[in-house]
Amino acid sequence: MRRELVWTAERWRGIEYTSLDVTEDRITANGAIIAVVGGRPIRLRYHVECDASWRPVSVTVDVHDQPAVSLRREGDRWCDGDGRERPDLAGCLDVDIALTPLTNTIPIRRLTLDVGESQDIDVVYIDPGSGLEVSPQRQRYTRTGDGYRYSSGSFEADLLVDADGIVVDYPGLWTLESR
Repeated sequence: MRRELVWTAERWRGIEYTSLDVTEDRITANGAIIAVVGGRPIRLRYHVECDASWRPVSVTVDVHDQPAVSLRREGDRWCDGDGRERPDLAGCLDVDIALTPLTNTIPIRRLTLDVGESQDIDVVYIDPGSGLEVSPQRQRYTRTGDGYRYSSGSFEADLLVDADGIVVDYPGLWTLESR
């Protein structure tokens, strides 16, 4: 399966393009966001690779005028681009790049929850608004009738997804234009 996805931003001016390739043994997402967030222009590019079970194995995020962040998962460990282990990220299975709804699709596909079921997950959280700071974060996904309730700290959003688990509506933030 190959999907080319375009989301438009609702809270700020911006657009995201992602190509998502799903094969028998690998899922690859390459995306770019051009936006003005908080009055500041941003150009963010990302590359995420997952195994066939939608478990991320590597992520690279590049924001214009900032050093890129590259991480690779080896078993239960994450290592940076220089091969140094990040013990603070041990146990994190998923990746969440702030700004993109694409990284919500990864745990949605991996978890395969039934309606009413919830799952807490630990993620590698990458925040472009803080100089690409990387930190562990606890999140929760709850399956609703036609989507998922996503919770992180005090933040909650009801995400509408399509049959492939792609976020089509992230209320107040993103709307998928290409289906």
